Amino acid sequence: MITTVTPNPCIDKTLSVEGFSIERTNRAEVLRVEVGGKGINVARAVNALGGESLCTGFDFSDTSPSFLARSLMGEGIAQEFLTLPGSLRVCTKLFDRSDSRMIEINERGGSVSDSDRAALLDLVVQAAARSSFLVLSGSLPAGLGSDFYAACIRAVRASGASARVVVDAEGESLRQALEERPFLIKPNEKEFADTFGVAAELPAIDQKAAELIAADRAEMICVSLGERGAYLADRNGACFCPPASVTVRSLQAAGDSMVAGICLALEQGQDLLQVLACGTAAAGATVSHVGTEVGSRADFEAILPTLSPSRLR
Repeated sequence: MITTVTPNPCIDKTLSVEGFSIERTNRAEVLRVEVGGKGINVARAVNALGGESLCTGFDFSDTSPSFLARSLMGEGIAQEFLTLPGSLRVCTKLFDRSDSRMIEINERGGSVSDSDRAALLDLVVQAAARSSFLVLSGSLPAGLGSDFYAACIRAVRASGASARVVVDAEGESLRQALEERPFLIKPNEKEFADTFGVAAELPAIDQKAAELIAADRAEMICVSLGERGAYLADRNGACFCPPASVTVRSLQAAGDSMVAGICLALEQGQDLLQVLACGTAAAGATVSHVGTEVGSRADFEAILPTLSPSRLR
């Protein structure tokens, strides 16, 4: 089972516009309104690809059952959230059809207490004991602290759970998580470049990733490169895969789907090239759908044979 942790879930409102301009009124079409968050999207993709997933994290709501709980139950996704008073933040995604560009405006969300943090850590440890992978991803609500993902890794390791920990974060949160040696990290190219102060170019990314792995900061590093494809490295080398050849209808949840594809391929014992191909196929399946809708297994299986990952070193 692949467990995902979403500390700061949201309501994703996806709009579509043709030729966005800040100098005039933009007429937008509402594509989707649904619960979201990186971990929730990973779980959706895992389920769509035929795997087993569990969602955990905080749910901010003053109703029972909450909108988040009702939505995930309707999708058949298992969940174990800690509910706190308040409401989910709203994240607006504006997709410009003219150049396949996504403009995001994300609210910060609610805040949590020290006792809330301790309760979520306990829940994470309990879930990790039943999981092959634990995916920590997305932004953190106020009060949780930038060291939360690092604390999760320490707590899981101390518990003796064998779950492999994946971190999809950036900045200080990612740097602190690396001090605890997660199994895999998966930032996008901008997040990786900004976090480690390197150029957002493949040679610089590869050099820095090799340094981090050699220093025992992570066993594997994946960097999604947007329209250029994706990169994956481990102790034995690195590889690159061009993107899937699909019509891009949205960029939302592509990286989350990549995480799902990678974890499922690793569960099956695939080699590095095939793991990257599976991640790239899952991302390609998702970008061919509107809003935050993830790709189907049929989409994935149609794309996978068309990909040609190659060794960089």
